[in-house]
Amino acid sequence: MDKNRLDYLDFLKVFMAIFIVTVHVALAYAPGIWWFYKSLPEDDWLLVYYQIINPIAMALFFLLSAYFFPASFDKKGAKKFMKGKLIRVGVPFIAGVFLLIIPLHFFYHLQFRDCGYTTLYSYTWNMFFGIGGDANACHDRWLDIWPDLKVAHLWFLQHLLIYASIYTLIRQLVRKKEHKFLGRPSNVKIVAFILVLTTITFAMRTKFPLDYWNGFLGAIQMEYANVPKYALFVILGVLLYRTDWLTTFPIRRGMVWLGFGFILLLTTLFGYEYIPFFLASGEFSLNTFLWTLWDCFMTVSLGIGLIVLFREGSRYLYKGFRQFSQNTYGVYLFHVPIVVFVQYFFRDLSEPIYVRFLIECVVSVLISFAFTHFIRKSKTVRKFI
Repeated sequence: MDKNRLDYLDFLKVFMAIFIVTVHVALAYAPGIWWFYKSLPEDDWLLVYYQIINPIAMALFFLLSAYFFPASFDKKGAKKFMKGKLIRVGVPFIAGVFLLIIPLHFFYHLQFRDCGYTTLYSYTWNMFFGIGGDANACHDRWLDIWPDLKVAHLWFLQHLLIYASIYTLIRQLVRKKEHKFLGRPSNVKIVAFILVLTTITFAMRTKFPLDYWNGFLGAIQMEYANVPKYALFVILGVLLYRTDWLTTFPIRRGMVWLGFGFILLLTTLFGYEYIPFFLASGEFSLNTFLWTLWDCFMTVSLGIGLIVLFREGSRYLYKGFRQFSQNTYGVYLFHVPIVVFVQYFFRDLSEPIYVRFLIECVVSVLISFAFTHFIRKSKTVRKFI
């Protein structure tokens, strides 16, 4: 695996991380969906923006993360591979829950509820973990779930650790490396993958609508409607490592897929009010199937196109951009409290909603990268982030 190959995938992660920051900024203004800080007025388009961009970015994050599983496992073996994941994923997850997520939930609790539990200690045990608390004590406009036990954006770390564990188990049982059965890249294989992805995702969405989050086994936070997409992108990432698809995929074909995906994306963002099946949330229906098919084509098309675009364009990026890529993981970990802080700081801004949204996006992205760059100066921090 050459150095340039690592660079362009890391640069793509930077691009995805920036978009993840923006979708969480959008949640403050999105109607009918919970966020740590809610603001008025609300705007339907920002909800659509979140619903479209977030799963695309997260699917690519899963693919790019899983792509490096085989190389790491081949080099380290099962024990060291899992030890590395526990250090780099497990420790930040546990620390993040107690140092970031619980204080954020407590902030939300004080801002939007008036039902007691006003100390961090009482809130943590009685409301967040639900130990000894009253299930009927606290309600608000956006959140009617008790206990508050949710890990927000850290669900990605939860799932990544689970996928790494499953991968380790399979490699231990099979004792063989993945086969190169994907062969040469072709449009037929890509469409076949999209159809399989659509079928499995549609089956899940007939029972679980979009934006329905719940704790699997009580603790594993997930949006069931998109889990098949993320799981299959993990599998695809692992399989792609044993092939040369990423380095040999034809540029022209990659740009065609990118253009196709971009057209689907723009049509969705600006035509959601006019096409009935767009963002069909769930149930066994033609609209749900059509939206799932559209969604899967859009996600895969953009994934292919962006990988090829960054592969070819990375040579033109400023070399200092590599420092941004080193901070991507930290940006993902820390951006949510930074976004909430920025939104609260600009709470009295009287500008139009889209101007506020853009200002908060730019400030949140800049602070997230600057903060991560600063704390990673510590060798101890770099062991985990």
